[in-house]
Amino acid sequence: MNPSPGRLLYGLMCTALVCLWAMVSVAQGVRRVELPLAGNTAYQCVPLGKQGVLLVSKPDKSTFNVQKFDTELNRIWSIDGPIESNLDYIASSYDGQAVFLLFSKYRSSLYQIVKVNVGPGFVETFTINTLDRFEITDFKTLGYSVFMAGMVRNEPVLVFTQLTTSQTKVLPSAIKGSNAIQTVEVDTTHRLVNVCFAVKKGRQTRIVARSYEETGELYTQVSVEPEDDFSLLSGRLQVLSDSVRIVIGTYGYRNMQSSSVAASQGLYISKIVNDTPVFTRYHSFTDFRNFFNFMNERQQEKMERRIRKKKESGDDVKLNYRLLVHDIVPRNNDFLLVAEVFYPEYRYQSPGMMGMGYGGFMGYPFGMGLYNPYLWNPMYGGRGGYNQQVFDGFTYTHAVVADIDQNGRLIWDNSLSFDRVKSMELKEKIKVQTLQNGSSKLVYSHNGAIRSKLIQGDRVLDGDQAIPIETSMEGDKVRRTSTDDIDYWYDNFYITWGEQRIVNPAGDAQTRGRRNVFYLNKIAY
Repeated sequence: MNPSPGRLLYGLMCTALVCLWAMVSVAQGVRRVELPLAGNTAYQCVPLGKQGVLLVSKPDKSTFNVQKFDTELNRIWSIDGPIESNLDYIASSYDGQAVFLLFSKYRSSLYQIVKVNVGPGFVETFTINTLDRFEITDFKTLGYSVFMAGMVRNEPVLVFTQLTTSQTKVLPSAIKGSNAIQTVEVDTTHRLVNVCFAVKKGRQTRIVARSYEETGELYTQVSVEPEDDFSLLSGRLQVLSDSVRIVIGTYGYRNMQSSSVAASQGLYISKIVNDTPVFTRYHSFTDFRNFFNFMNERQQEKMERRIRKKKESGDDVKLNYRLLVHDIVPRNNDFLLVAEVFYPEYRYQSPGMMGMGYGGFMGYPFGMGLYNPYLWNPMYGGRGGYNQQVFDGFTYTHAVVADIDQNGRLIWDNSLSFDRVKSMELKEKIKVQTLQNGSSKLVYSHNGAIRSKLIQGDRVLDGDQAIPIETSMEGDKVRRTSTDDIDYWYDNFYITWGEQRIVNPAGDAQTRGRRNVFYLNKIAY
């Protein structure tokens, strides 16, 4: 049957809109800054939204440097400050008002914290002592309050420090059952620090989520219990109002868990009102329409047959995935859940080369970084390697995006396949930006290019694109991109940064030759 003129016109309009979105979704370089890399020079980047961006470096063993750039990547100021000799840069924390820099050294109880006032450009330095053999995994700040999570002799510890009084105390974290601190997140809207504990008893794990005020006082605590056959493997707490809280994370079948494996079956969402759980909904990845899109066509068909056969018999295919779950994104009356699927890789190394460095491995741009709990904490399903196996990074396979309604029901799902992305640090790679028309941009950077996908629900409006990040001179050829990152910056702009080796064989006397640079690129998207 031939379509009516009205339907034909409607179809043409929809096609035109999709084409328009494809055209406007192309990334364009607006501005680029390059800083030469000489010797052991390296930089850490801290995006500040409309306030600009900070670059942190250590020119020598006892000096740190902070540079502030505005949103046009013009340098506004540069500050050098003293730091105790041989302390390494560990991490930074931005609470929307100031940036705090953490410096320490391997298994030391001494920490120096530098507060950078990002507006006028001045710094304050604080020295604190924590605990012997404290292995720090999280560093978050709220005002002059510092929250540091980690392990002491394989026991989880949450340390609170008030910088204005230099008072440090260990916050009570006694929970029955072996437990681990999984996430520490700052809620700048409600001025809270949210901490999630995974509490293990046998093969079953529950999630205990706590919110702390700036004073270090406990604001609220909720506990999410799994169904009998399940185990809750991870959790992230989000406060929506004074009475409503959401906990999201991954779950798996209880009999699939062991001391070294945390096998994820799907995502769960739990809603708590006035400290009482209203519901906990479980969504197996076998119920998702697009979760297995990262497989080739033959593998997908085989998986679909297995799933269909199991469900016809009232069962489910048992899965064994590891996921890094993002913060929940409220959208109108729904919630957007985002998670990245990864697996650790190991390589063999001779016994004389087994030095792994602070945090269990090398590979940070500079300094030592936080300890990675995945490598030694079985609550994360990880291992530190044995015999002559050495950790060799995390490989990301794909990201999943799911829309959940107010009652916890799955509305739609979509996914993005990663192009052989690998990282020594387990951190969020994909950035998701929701648009006013209900569509979403999925963006990540890899090998000096921006990869993107535009979706609306379970439909793809604009498929996977790879857009090279432009350099600053005509004739440039990028020979190597050793590190690259991307973050949503403000409005329709992203910022990318990393290290590159560039050659220019055809330039003039000033541009010809080789150069190693740290770059900042402002991208309109």
